[in-house]
Amino acid sequence: MIKRLLWLALLPMGAQAADDFARQWPLQLSQPDAGAYRVSLDASVYAAAHWRDLRDVRVLDADGKPVASAVYAAAMPLSAPLRTVELSWFALPVSAATADDDLSVVVERDGGGKVLSIRNSVARAGEAGSADPVWLVDLDKDAGKLRALQVDWADPSATLDLGYRLEGSDDLRGWQVLDPQVRLVQLNNQGRALRNTTIKVESGLRYLRLVPLQRHGAPALRGLRGEMADMVDAGDWQWQVLQAQSGGNARDGYLYTLKGRLPVQRLDVVMPANSAVSWTVSSRDLDRTGADGQTPHWQTLTQGWNAWNLSEGGQQQRSAPLETSGTVTDREWRLQAEPGSEPAQAPELRLGYRPGSVMFLAQGRAPYLLVAGSANVGQAQAALDPMLDALRARNGQQWQPAAASLGAQAQRAGDAAYQSAQTPRDWKNLVLWAVLVLGALVVAGFALSLIRSGQAGKQ
Repeated sequence: MIKRLLWLALLPMGAQAADDFARQWPLQLSQPDAGAYRVSLDASVYAAAHWRDLRDVRVLDADGKPVASAVYAAAMPLSAPLRTVELSWFALPVSAATADDDLSVVVERDGGGKVLSIRNSVARAGEAGSADPVWLVDLDKDAGKLRALQVDWADPSATLDLGYRLEGSDDLRGWQVLDPQVRLVQLNNQGRALRNTTIKVESGLRYLRLVPLQRHGAPALRGLRGEMADMVDAGDWQWQVLQAQSGGNARDGYLYTLKGRLPVQRLDVVMPANSAVSWTVSSRDLDRTGADGQTPHWQTLTQGWNAWNLSEGGQQQRSAPLETSGTVTDREWRLQAEPGSEPAQAPELRLGYRPGSVMFLAQGRAPYLLVAGSANVGQAQAALDPMLDALRARNGQQWQPAAASLGAQAQRAGDAAYQSAQTPRDWKNLVLWAVLVLGALVVAGFALSLIRSGQAGKQ
């Protein structure tokens, strides 16, 4: 019996792991031989997911093994082709740029912050005895879009090797060093030219300045151009229409519940015809219970949002949807009207989002499945971003993996997958302890038997 217990103790304890995802979708590939795919998520995936960051959304191969994948919970705007624009630039003396590091005393701006003029005059660059000036650039509405500065000298044949310090500011008072030494080179020799007149920029600051590291040597500047990267709205907005579940008074407002953690970025309210109401919109997530066990507070997303609906001449006009300041993934929403302005009936709340996606590599055997919904998965996922960045740099920023689409949803493990797994018992240790105890009892039994037999022999 002891041998049998030891054999049981050495067996791998734990039966085959149960299916740990609630739902599954077959994936249909647009190209059977592509190495990477991108599948757009729909509302059913968000509704099935357990975690806010969609860590429990995975791709499995035909053998049930996970493949390398990366989940993007919300859609990312696409980069448009770079455009080149002429920039507004101004020359000012080095002394003005270094005195207390405050250019607001020498720069004239309009109410929107646009630089109109420089009140300090500066000698023309390249003239005899003139010091190299500081170049001030106002990006205005293109702030955050600049990817590179292109320097255009008046004399393209001039020989130069100049150093500049690139700085940035949002208010012309405090300046940050973006690059301590930028080299601008323009060399000509026997019909051959070596030029480096482009400065890479990674900053969202509105004002830039190029401070010379040498006193003399810069020729006259003809212009500065900027390479701008615009973001393109893909336009694939999806909308969830919610009906009020309760409420309506000024204090509680109207309450709505959203199925799934959709990445909401737009709000809209559908009200009765010929009505206008100023709304306060709030949201919360009941899953975020505080440490004290209390229900989480509402967070206000906007106040005084005026929504209206006008019917005139058989045509209906409505206020535009409201953009949220960021992505909101809460599931409970509230509309509160200004006191005394409640509509005649509960309005519809429309929540707009652009679906995220999953990118995965064609590892293992096809067909592939997308699975979602598990309380027992970790955060570890394949780091595909470096590979995707390299492919876009090589093939253009518009490059995307081949498309894949979701098939019909099917249940996998169901609601059981949302239950946190209990810590499994260490049956191996329990069995080993049982073996030791049983062995000790057997030894004690033998000893007691020997003692009794010895006493019987003396009699």
